Amino acid sequence: MLDAVTKGYLMLHPASAARTLSRIDKRDAASAFSAMPRQLAGQVLEAMAPASAARCLAVMQPGLAGDILARAPRPTAVAALRLMDREQAQELLTHLPRPKAARLKLQLRFSEWVIGALVDDDVLTLSPDHLVGDALRLYRSNGQRTGQIVTVIDSERRLAGVVDLCDLLRNPDRRPIRQLMQPAVYVLSTRAALQSVVNHPAWLTHDNLPVINRNGIFQGVLRRSRVAQEETAPVSEVVERNEQVTTRAALADIFWLAIGALITGGGRPDDNRKRDA
Repeated sequence: MLDAVTKGYLMLHPASAARTLSRIDKRDAASAFSAMPRQLAGQVLEAMAPASAARCLAVMQPGLAGDILARAPRPTAVAALRLMDREQAQELLTHLPRPKAARLKLQLRFSEWVIGALVDDDVLTLSPDHLVGDALRLYRSNGQRTGQIVTVIDSERRLAGVVDLCDLLRNPDRRPIRQLMQPAVYVLSTRAALQSVVNHPAWLTHDNLPVINRNGIFQGVLRRSRVAQEETAPVSEVVERNEQVTTRAALADIFWLAIGALITGGGRPDDNRKRDA
């Protein structure tokens, strides 16, 4: 188990810990993960580049890897599973709670370059029949990053509209949501290419956008932060690879310098003979 100081550091600096674990041997990194509380391990895994996360998970015991994946955000888990051996990924999914495993399998069916692969379905939604007071209580107790705009869906999970948090706050508690909701101006398809929404004008005013499948069923939201993360992920991978190459090159230099010193005896033969004389 971790001591209190190390645990505190990991909690405050998961990204720094993730960078360190990415640079060491994958088995040593896996041992470090096994010593962490599972929730904390999920946070550190979230901060790792997907390729590094996949390498660490691949050498862990499936039960341990499953415990950590179950506590990591779904996009993190999906990105790592995509880079693992197919059979190994399927094995890990059997160690996750069934609801989480089902959601991961659904997202893994999509190409990593389409919106459906990045949808967050663990999001607060309201019904047109909700009253404002009930909606606000749900919002406060939900604890999720819902954003300014809340999605409204009907009994068949079809997108009915959206309601602004400001409108909820300035209306009476007994007013029904159907009197406040507006049509969703921006709606995304699960099968649309991610690149098509990177520069979407809606990101200037929205934290997230509703996503529907081809049958019009609400699937969740695409978050602006997730799109930005996908844009920076390739850069992070390149930086990580460059750091690893630099480290290996430095170690190689040290190794060959040491070998050279052993061969030459630390100096030229003439110098050694002069000292012996």
